Amino acid sequence: MAVTTQGIKLDEETRARLKSASAKLDRTSHWFMRKAILNFIEKVEAGAGIEELIAVEFLEKDTRRHSIARRLRKYCSTDEMV
Repeated sequence: MAVTTQGIKLDEETRARLKSASAKLDRTSHWFMRKAILNFIEKVEAGAGIEELIAVEFLEKDTRRHSIARRLRKYCSTDEMV
């Protein structure tokens, strides 16, 4: 299996929190991020939607969620017109 590097941009506060959380588990930041990503992937593959992954209060501020809703409306209206 080939392995590649994938970058992630984090602000200083998040980096500090990641470092602290990783240290509490006696693990590296890399291990922590990899586990978190795999956890999300497994949930999505099991059928979880965005609502199960992000707290409701954050969803209301999530512009991506609204862009997805707009795209879905666009596709639905296009389908209806055909």
